[in-house]
Amino acid sequence: MKLNPYSNMHKGASIGFFPLLATLLLLLVHYFTGALEWPNAGEVRAQRDFNSAIGMSLLTGYFWFALRLMHQNVASTLISLLVKTNQLSQFSSHRNDLAVEFKHHIFNAIIISIMITIVYCMFEGLITVKQEIHVLFLTATAVPFWFLAILFLFQISSNIKYLTSKVLPHAGSNIDHLKSILTILKLGTTNSIFAMGALTIFPIFWLKKDIPSIDVLMVTFFTGVVGFYLFWPVIKLKNMLEKEREEAILHLEDSIEDGIKRYAKLQESETAVSIEQLESEKERVLKMGAHVFAPRDKVRVAACLALIPFSWMLLFLIEWIIRLPKYH
Repeated sequence: MKLNPYSNMHKGASIGFFPLLATLLLLLVHYFTGALEWPNAGEVRAQRDFNSAIGMSLLTGYFWFALRLMHQNVASTLISLLVKTNQLSQFSSHRNDLAVEFKHHIFNAIIISIMITIVYCMFEGLITVKQEIHVLFLTATAVPFWFLAILFLFQISSNIKYLTSKVLPHAGSNIDHLKSILTILKLGTTNSIFAMGALTIFPIFWLKKDIPSIDVLMVTFFTGVVGFYLFWPVIKLKNMLEKEREEAILHLEDSIEDGIKRYAKLQESETAVSIEQLESEKERVLKMGAHVFAPRDKVRVAACLALIPFSWMLLFLIEWIIRLPKYH
């Protein structure tokens, strides 16, 4: 599985090629083994297998693509942070540290994905009963699905944590430090928005199936938990930015006040220039707080959140079309 961790050298087409190929191959496997045969009305198990074959195939490709895109974004952000502090020579070292952590996450994700699949098979009685070939392949392909989903959740938080704890402390002046926080904040926002997009694929699992109240509650709870998990690092970074921005403003105001006192006593032109520079820096810090999220970022968040109810509406529309007489 070609994941290419923390590389900023890939173009969009190459990043998406292998995930798209994997999705198509999974769909082909499910088609030829029989999971994608259109179920007749009332065939609950066949309908569930059909939905799972499509849903897991799409989500497997999506999470793989999301991982590769995240790694590229992390690499680009890391380079940007190191350039600000004149430490670009440290890029390889940081990338190696991130890759080591990535390998640990791979190992943990493999173990957890296998355990989830085994527990599911035990609850569904798939171990003790002889199964059809398409069910066996569905079970087998559940492992890479869970593996990539769990690996993605591990990575989305650990990358932000690494940049915040290992790279951010080396940022220099107040302006550079605040800009670095803002850069990491935008990375976290982008990753979280893209991760929420996976939730728009989930309705496919309920195609042509009754949706019990317990399922609605579970999906709502799951969406809330995942949303909180994804945006919690963003919230923490935003709070950090506001706190350090206030501290920077107070520090600059104290420096300006001291400069004014010195200028009043000594009447030195150099002191006047220093005060003007401090005032300019204060203005930049104030503007930085006013534009934490650009209008484009807010639109992207709103659009992503709107896609979740839209995907459910699309599911109901497809089911209504399927029920029309000409499709029977």
